[in-house]
Amino acid sequence: MGWEAWSYTILLFIVGALFGSFFNVVGLRVPKGISVVAPRSSCGGCGRQLNAIDLIPILGWFIRRGKCHTCGSPISPVYIVGELAGGILFASLPFVVSENELWIAYPLVSVLLILTVSDLAYMLLPNKIIYPAMLLFTGLRLFIHPLPIWHYALGFVIGGGTLLAVSLAATWMGKPAMGFGDIRLMALVGLVMGIKLVLLCIFLSALLGSVIGVALIASGKLDRRSPIPYGPFIAVAGFICFCFGDPLMTWYMDLIVWQ
Repeated sequence: MGWEAWSYTILLFIVGALFGSFFNVVGLRVPKGISVVAPRSSCGGCGRQLNAIDLIPILGWFIRRGKCHTCGSPISPVYIVGELAGGILFASLPFVVSENELWIAYPLVSVLLILTVSDLAYMLLPNKIIYPAMLLFTGLRLFIHPLPIWHYALGFVIGGGTLLAVSLAATWMGKPAMGFGDIRLMALVGLVMGIKLVLLCIFLSALLGSVIGVALIASGKLDRRSPIPYGPFIAVAGFICFCFGDPLMTWYMDLIVWQ
């Protein structure tokens, strides 16, 4: 890359880190019904309002060495992870998504980051985020649709309908049902990506959830009966499918043919 491309990428990383910091606030406050602009962010230990240094994305966490400089309480790594994720995703999207789809990609990763923070913190995917996102992507897909519109409408129905069926089946068998927030999120992913890629997302999110869940149980960090938030797996799978879904499906079909 030339210096102009590097400068553009660095700028996108900085912007993404700034937005990532804001997405942390939204994901932590909206489920609790707290305004995202007031009161100002403060230390969870001593209540001291954060100053300019504390609020610098990524660098602020390292400058403070992950602790409040007043009381020494640890600062949750969720903040720096969200900021890094925002920076990396914003900077990388132009390299993996077509120019037209960037209008979809940036709002999508923003919503997925917010919902991931919320689900990890409270095991909750708030309707106050999902429903406006559905309206936003419905409007965007009316103007930006590489596939026929019905693909996205069917993706919405199949995405949400598949998880609803799984939840009803689990209830019938006396097992924990899937949350309606997960069902709505998969419907949202289907609305954004269409029928073909939402089916891949359903499979990939289940695979990720199974592998990571088994790993956590085997390591003793999670009890077999403990609930685990499924939203982050949908978010990760959704991002992968949106950016790399078509090449993944082509690779898989070629693999089947060669076998």
